[in-house]
This record gives sequence, C-alpha cells and structure tokens, in this order.
Amino acid sequence: MTVKEDIKSLLAKESWTITKMAKEMSNKTGKKYSIKTLSQKLTNGTLRYDEYKSIIDILGYEIKLERKK
Repeated sequence: MTVKEDIKSLLAKESWTITKMAKEMSNKTGKKYSIKTLSQKLTNGTLRYDEYKSIIDILGYEIKLERKK
C-alpha cells in the first residue's frame, strides 16, 4: 500500500475530506496547505515524513515501528 492509499483510507474511515485535512494541517503547522497542494503531494509521492506524521496525528493515530520477528 502506498502513502497515498494509506492516507485516503484513513480519511475515508474517519469521514474526513482533503479539504478538512488541508485546513487542519494549516492550523497545526502554521504553514499554508491548500486542497490542491495536499492532493498533489499525495499524487506525486512528495509528502514529507513530518507531514505524514502530522496527518496521522490529526486523525488520532500513531506510527509504531516494531522489530521483525
């Protein structure tokens, strides 16, 4: 699964839109995020890890890294 698919899936699961996420990202980071910018980052695969973490946090999830068994 790609980052785009992960985020789109979580947005759908939580009944969020790209519009709402762009607004919340702008509020949380203080950086201007538009619907177009966020969509392009997802489509082009240019979303930075800190942006990914912010999206996950806003949606109420956390990223866990576990050692393979």
